Amino acid sequence: MAYFPFFVDVTNLHGLIIGGGNIALEKVERLLAFDAKITLIADRISDEIKKYADRMELIEGKYYKEILEKADYVVAATDNTKLNEIVYSDARKLNLLVNVVDVPDMCDFIFPSVMKKGKLVVGVSTSGAGPQVAIRLRKKIEESIPSDIEEILDQLAEARIVAKETMPDSGKRRKYLIDLANELLDRTGL
Repeated sequence: MAYFPFFVDVTNLHGLIIGGGNIALEKVERLLAFDAKITLIADRISDEIKKYADRMELIEGKYYKEILEKADYVVAATDNTKLNEIVYSDARKLNLLVNVVDVPDMCDFIFPSVMKKGKLVVGVSTSGAGPQVAIRLRKKIEESIPSDIEEILDQLAEARIVAKETMPDSGKRRKYLIDLANELLDRTGL
């Protein structure tokens, strides 16, 4: 099974992470890079995670299913298989999207290998088959991205706003924006 690449604005969703160790830390860092709203609950929370206490809600304590009520999506990131299964079951009963880290059969969504430069976001996934392959491919793609991609995207975003205001013909507007994007990218040698 392949996962559909569904890009989501996580700033308006509430994520719940169960776990307080290195596995949870990786998910925290990846989500906070996109300004996600997160609550994390764990019996023990690592000092590395506590460094992010000003950017998320931390609850040091045992998981309880009622905490799912304020979540839009859930990440079970513990090394306790039984607890992960309970979280998965509880989340599915509430129709919440859930990711049990490193258990593809218990994932409604997965975390791809991600590269972010300003507005540009590239995600590469092997649908859980070989995360190292996704990482290597993402690095290759990242190497090919022009160093001024952020400026190019800012220009295109501004041009898009102006074109929408000044070019009522959608066909002409589309052609103008495609031509402009190609011109800017051609200058980079891409």
